[in-house]
Amino acid sequence: MEFVGDIARKTGESTLLAVEAAKASRAFEIGKDTGLFSVPKVVNFDAEAGVLEFERLSDLATLLDLAVRKDRRLPELLEKAGRALAVIHAELTLPEEMKHELPAEWMNSCDENVFIHGDFACINVCFHEPSGELVILDFSAAPMVGRTPTFGSRYFDILLFVSSLFHGAPYRSVLNWDAREMAGTFLRGYAKTAPQVKLTRLKDYSSKICRLQRQNIWYLSRQRQPLRAAGYMSCQMLMYARFCLFLRKCEP
Repeated sequence: MEFVGDIARKTGESTLLAVEAAKASRAFEIGKDTGLFSVPKVVNFDAEAGVLEFERLSDLATLLDLAVRKDRRLPELLEKAGRALAVIHAELTLPEEMKHELPAEWMNSCDENVFIHGDFACINVCFHEPSGELVILDFSAAPMVGRTPTFGSRYFDILLFVSSLFHGAPYRSVLNWDAREMAGTFLRGYAKTAPQVKLTRLKDYSSKICRLQRQNIWYLSRQRQPLRAAGYMSCQMLMYARFCLFLRKCEP
């Protein structure tokens, strides 16, 4: 991402950017209609040049930032993030040619498959201080599933967010990091807006999200120097164990 004045610019493969532009534009309208969240507006997409431009929002703090500094507004924002994701799952639609499925293990039941955000993590859900709005960023799919999927189990988005709350624990705060409470607040928000969704089914996907989490931990550890990698792994494996335990006992 490159920032030029009031523009946030992404470059890359045109087909992927076209999907992201369509998802973000539709989500922009959903957020505007519901008042639950906002999405940076798409201001330009040049398919030939492979350039996608959004309005740039300043003074954004991710929900992870707020958790680190123990911001008193965090519980309300986590609950709202759950409600926002439920609305996105209910109302986001794309043209048939942009319907690309998640890996088969995330396509187990037709009645739970929806158009997904794809990278709904606590670093992509933000608080905009000037407006007091929840802001959702980055409607491209997560690298761990190949950037292309747009459609699949709603539990992928839900579990990716919960996973990010555990994975995001700062090294120095790991022993006091209450990811369990944060995740519960988020899930209660989702359940409030989509009471028909059986969140107890999260347990059915625990092995799948845990495998992705392990892969992500190993990948990120290899990007660090040996001593830093050891500290990172110690922190992450502790939080990984807590995450797996949370899923086994999950009762939103």
